[in-house]
Amino acid sequence: MHKLCCLLLGLIGHAALANDIDALVLADLTQEEQVKSSDMAWFVEGALGQARLQNGSSEQATQRLSLDLSLDKSVVADWRVVLADRLDLVWQGWQGPVSKINTLKEAYLSWQPQPDLAVDLGRINTRYGVAQGYNPSDFFRNGALRSVVSVAPASLRENRQGTVMLRGQKLWSGGAITTILAPKLAEQASHQSFSPDWGASNPQTRYLLALSQQGPASLAGQVLLFGDADAEPQLGFNLSGLLNDATVLYSELTVGKEPALTYRMSSGLTWTSAYKLSLSLEYQYDGGAKNAAEWQALQQGPISDYWRYRGEVQSRQALNTQQATMLYASWPDLLPSLELAALWRHDLIDFSDMAWFEARYHFKALDLAAQWQINRGDPLSVYGALPQRQSGLLLAKYYF
Repeated sequence: MHKLCCLLLGLIGHAALANDIDALVLADLTQEEQVKSSDMAWFVEGALGQARLQNGSSEQATQRLSLDLSLDKSVVADWRVVLADRLDLVWQGWQGPVSKINTLKEAYLSWQPQPDLAVDLGRINTRYGVAQGYNPSDFFRNGALRSVVSVAPASLRENRQGTVMLRGQKLWSGGAITTILAPKLAEQASHQSFSPDWGASNPQTRYLLALSQQGPASLAGQVLLFGDADAEPQLGFNLSGLLNDATVLYSELTVGKEPALTYRMSSGLTWTSAYKLSLSLEYQYDGGAKNAAEWQALQQGPISDYWRYRGEVQSRQALNTQQATMLYASWPDLLPSLELAALWRHDLIDFSDMAWFEARYHFKALDLAAQWQINRGDPLSVYGALPQRQSGLLLAKYYF
């Protein structure tokens, strides 16, 4: 049991160190990595869905075909090339037009002259934060999503475009320091299907300094300094540690002037049973979002202002209102090769809800999954305003 919890701390608490160390040491194998037979891995995923709209009187069918390619190959001594790309083809209705969205997730060159030193240049999907569902210290998340194929937190962090940057990393026993410089490349985001979308990933010059350290008593911490050409610097903090043999506590905080002092926080705990059932409960706060009075005024104002605000929030992967909670459950080995997951998001300002469930069966090179999602709330609430009241999805993913 103690070994299981130490592993969990390594997965959750280590998230604060992951971006510093991933380029220097090999990470634990994931389900997708287990099917790799070479430096290149790719899969095709097909999905069929049916949704009932909020008006309750109409339904909508969707189909999706996705191609995902990743490459991580050593070219010469100390040098490697990393590439990750995803193409999503989506049909709304059985005979509707196809929407094509290509996401260049990563494309960079990495140099590792020493075991404890790495320098990377190119588009990198760098991710920060120890929380499960809302990561205020994930500073490069703004504009990163081009296509949302799942509301699962892991999918939102993985299936997004990276930022063009120069990144240097230095590792020592139990810690690391990372420096990032991301230049401005374009003014506006692009909605073209195969655009690299430099305006979304690099709309202004930004920098980040991150210091990570494993502390005593199973504590893991990280301090970040982030800034850009148009705003005051922001400080970020990540901390995680064991409460007992089955429970990990974590907290994530950012502070900065926007122009007034604003802070954002995400704190919670993860409990894991001896049977690998994992439950995470998280409280989320965004000081830059709407409070109750502001949210009500926005709902009662011009509808164009309302949807413009929601579009900006979605682009930043932030909260619509100031306070929310999240419950996430996963059971990877309920039965051999069967994995269950569930997500519940609840807004504490307008009390709307979103619930999502998934059952996934793993074959050697094939995943079969069923998903169901329900959105509940008053019209123009956070989740009640979403077009779909409930939806179901069947999907198949084949790894080559």
